[in-house]
Amino acid sequence: MTEINHNNKKSKNIDINNIDIDKSNINCNKIPSSKNKNIIKTIDKNIIDNIYSDGFPIAQYGLYIKRVKHYKTFKIPVDAGFTCPNKDGTLDTKGCIFCPKMGRPISVKYCNTKYPLKEQIEKQIEKQKNKGIEKFYIYFYPGTNTYGTPNKLKELWDFALSYPDVIGLSIGTRPDCLEDEKLDILEDYVNEGYEIWIDLGIQTMHQRTLNILNRRHKVSDTVRTILECKKRGIFVCGHVILGLPNETWDDMMKTAKILSKLEIDALKIYPLVVIQNTELENLYWRGEYKTLDKKQYIKLVCDFLERLSPYVLIQRLSKDKTPDEIKISPEWNLHRLNILNEVSNELKRRNTKQGVYYQIEKN
Repeated sequence: MTEINHNNKKSKNIDINNIDIDKSNINCNKIPSSKNKNIIKTIDKNIIDNIYSDGFPIAQYGLYIKRVKHYKTFKIPVDAGFTCPNKDGTLDTKGCIFCPKMGRPISVKYCNTKYPLKEQIEKQIEKQKNKGIEKFYIYFYPGTNTYGTPNKLKELWDFALSYPDVIGLSIGTRPDCLEDEKLDILEDYVNEGYEIWIDLGIQTMHQRTLNILNRRHKVSDTVRTILECKKRGIFVCGHVILGLPNETWDDMMKTAKILSKLEIDALKIYPLVVIQNTELENLYWRGEYKTLDKKQYIKLVCDFLERLSPYVLIQRLSKDKTPDEIKISPEWNLHRLNILNEVSNELKRRNTKQGVYYQIEKN
């Protein structure tokens, strides 16, 4: 199977358990946790209440971080070459219906396996420091980034955390790839003073939709992962897609309610995007799936937010890292800041905000 990188050049699959990390000039055996004194330990509801009091209708993660931390932070996306059990034959070879068969459609220059992990991190830290950023999270992004042996994962994570200005990790993964041994390693980092986030591919809380998507995991895997992370002080940012095949308005609102009940820490909300070389593209051209138009999406996001707990931080409301040359539909601008502004304006027009119906419907 071939993969796509940001330059549309072919690159081979990489076995995460055979990656050679360049450790030159870096002590990977000692993690300097004493300097990480301003990390988030729990979500402060009082700060979120103040955000609403100041007239913001959404618990925006960026606003929250600015009020919690005394320095500027940035997530450094890196590609450590992880594959996925839904593509390598462990569960399936097809992958999810919305995921490109060639893999990795990422537009960030140094988030690319053609660069060693050390270079990916250092080049991006240098660039962001020139913009005034002081502290960093390393965001393991493309692929299923806990799909490897615990020893190899710890080696990668130790390496990322060995940089003096790195205060934590954000790790993208599936709900069925976080076994207890891996969670225990992450819990150790929390206890050492690091801020650990799991970016969890949830998509929906309905099993029938997961089956349509060929996700090859269960809703119960999602529930378990969220609860196990909470027990260990690991934050969870769930990824949810609106406009999935055969999902009704009630289905989507129920996903909001279930995730609120589980007290998930944060969400990234996306429209479903049709990309080249996916099964979803085949459905699209056969007329069996139609993407949301912009007005429909803005309305659904607002409806979803109104029924979500007011204390779930919102990290994104759209997906703007899909290269235009492989995007089939929708045709409207997906840029997250544009969508954030339109959603905020619509909530203000409605005279509502995130969570306005949550307590009513909770009871």
